Amino acid sequence: MPQAAPRFPVCQSAALTDGRHIKVSMTFEGRPEECLIVRFEGRPYAYINRCVHMPRALDCEQDSVFDETGRFLRCSMHGIVYTPQSGTSVSAMCEGQQLRPVEIYEEDGEIGLADYRISAVLR
Repeated sequence: MPQAAPRFPVCQSAALTDGRHIKVSMTFEGRPEECLIVRFEGRPYAYINRCVHMPRALDCEQDSVFDETGRFLRCSMHGIVYTPQSGTSVSAMCEGQQLRPVEIYEEDGEIGLADYRISAVLR
């Protein structure tokens, strides 16, 4: 039977409300990366915080990752827009490309990361 991925608790569920995000520094596939955790329509989603258009954090120019409608994730540098549920770009320039997902869990009032590619989460 396969062994479960290591679990890294990040925050209490109540700390991440709909339309908000938090960032976590981690070691992912042996490299330092920043993980973006968002809550949309009641569910948390996690992605490497890097736009597919250019290697910049989605919130590199402003402290927000949702667009003005609250329905999409948006890169603050060039405006590339993604669906929160899949990280898929719906912008013409990068249509169909996806943010890199990170496995996440929400159980017993806690949100955390549980991905084999993570070796450490830095606080």
